[in-house]
Parts: sequence; structure tokens; C-alpha cells
Amino acid sequence: MKTKAMILFAALFFIGSAARMQAQCLTLEVRDIDRPQGFLYVAFYSSPDNFLKKPLTGFRVEVKDKTVTVPCEGLPEGTYALALFQDLNGNGMLNTGSYGIPQEPTAFSNDAQGVMGPPSFESCSFTLRQDTTLTVHLR
Repeated sequence: MKTKAMILFAALFFIGSAARMQAQCLTLEVRDIDRPQGFLYVAFYSSPDNFLKKPLTGFRVEVKDKTVTVPCEGLPEGTYALALFQDLNGNGMLNTGSYGIPQEPTAFSNDAQGVMGPPSFESCSFTLRQDTTLTVHLR
């Protein structure tokens, strides 16, 4: 009988652990799109060390309207920062001008803005614990 109780306890423990590790659904809403054309390139980062260098995951979505809503499934609970840009000319990269100033619309989680450069991971970071909608505005 003691063995059955231990097996039941272990099973409940693993079920509880699996539930905590389940992926959440983050719905991304991008607003203030002036020109509904091209693609949005979206990247998620999981630490300050890789922010704007090596995304945890990323994707692109076609822009067909002035607001784009995208379900982002599969992210486990954690702290993330989001960066995106609208590729207006179809070259697959963010065009910049003098001093690295973006020439195409960009957005960051928390609508963070940088001073003399991009915002920090800390100013962009958010914690995903449950299904959430994150709204950002292109600038």
C-alpha cells in the first residue's frame, strides 16, 4: 500500500510540474501602422545578454491592416523582451540611417524607447505567467 501511495504522490508531483511548465499564449497586438504593407519581423529575447543580438524565437507576419493581432503560442512562463520592425521595402532587414537611426517603424514591449540608442532589456521586459495580450505601438 505504501508503494501505491508513493507512486500516486510522484504522479501528482509530475502533473503539477508539467502544468507549471506549460506554454502560455501571448497575443501580440501591433497598433499605429501607418502603411499596411510589407512584413512585421518580431523577435523575443530572454536575457539582457542576448537582447537585440540573438533572439530566443522570432517570426514574420504580413501587414494587411493598420492593426495586426498575432497569437504567439509556445512561450513558457518567464521574463521576455520583444522587439519588432516593419519591413517596408521587402529587404528582410531594418534599414537605418546616419548614426544607426531606424528608417523603418519599430516597436518594443512596454512601448519602451531608448535615448541615443535602443531601449534596454530591463525597460522592455515583461513577465509571462498566464495567457496575456501585449499591445505595442509602431513609431
